[in-house]
Amino acid sequence: MEKVIGYCGVDSGQILLIDPCYVWSDDFIPGGEPTGGDYDAACRITLSDQKAGEVAGGVVTSTTWGDGLYPVTAKFDGKRIVSVTIDFRPAM
Repeated sequence: MEKVIGYCGVDSGQILLIDPCYVWSDDFIPGGEPTGGDYDAACRITLSDQKAGEVAGGVVTSTTWGDGLYPVTAKFDGKRIVSVTIDFRPAM
């Protein structure tokens, strides 16, 4: 069974999949110079030709569509979630 479990709001054109205990901070200032911190590292990956990759504690990907609200669907095997999908296609 599959169902939409929520929506991810995006303001940076990228999504980070990470265990909440690893969420990190950065001294990023919008419009400012890169800091070389974790957020800067994530941006360098999503702006690369690959558009996705591994960061400290997780995985980051560009939405390739920019900012927006993206549906998250979970696939269930009985009561267990076996996969989660974020659909980056814009709603028609």
